[in-house]
Amino acid sequence: MGIFNKKDKKDNREVGSNFSKDEADEIFDVLDKIDSKESKKLSKNMENQINQSKEISEIINQAKKATGSEAIELYKKVLVIMPENGEAYLGLAEIYHSQNDTENEIKVLKEAIQKIDANNKIKGDLIKRLKDIN
Repeated sequence: MGIFNKKDKKDNREVGSNFSKDEADEIFDVLDKIDSKESKKLSKNMENQINQSKEISEIINQAKKATGSEAIELYKKVLVIMPENGEAYLGLAEIYHSQNDTENEIKVLKEAIQKIDANNKIKGDLIKRLKDIN
């Protein structure tokens, strides 16, 4: 609806020393249009983020059901879309561990620790896992 309540908007406008009523109305109308465009843009961005999160969740669920190279490719796909996804790194590390591929397991864990935010709970799990390997 814009920054201003449409019902109250024109009723509360007062002519000041800088603007006439018509000039003030024009300024407020422009502000409402700007706010409306920004709201639409924010809504679209939020919709895109929600869709991306759904897509990532679906891919992770597929990867958890898959095995070997298929699971690896699915987790890597998640990391292309969202490079800071701790769950995908953890999944990759688990697959490499199950394949006795310690070199790639360590590589994935180190990369994850670099890219994942310090506040992410999974980061602690990844650090512990890397320490347990070494």
